[in-house]
Amino acid sequence: MQATEQQVQVAAKLYEMRDRARRLLGEKYKPHMAELGRILKDTARQAGKSEIAVAMEVVKKRNLIGMDLMMVMAAAVELTEPSP
Repeated sequence: MQATEQQVQVAAKLYEMRDRARRLLGEKYKPHMAELGRILKDTARQAGKSEIAVAMEVVKKRNLIGMDLMMVMAAAVELTEPSP
């Protein structure tokens, strides 16, 4: 499967959000992402959806912006591809 240009751009934005969250939270990053990730993972399992899909639904339903949006999406990225 070959990624489209739009998919690559979206992925880049998601990784950028994760990197910004990591810089902003510093040593609190791992515990914060673990907590948000657990919530996303549990919700995804119950709904039969992916963590990214659940994160996007949360962002839309709660009208999240700024830091809140970034933290939820960063947690979803961490679940998909954990940072070192």
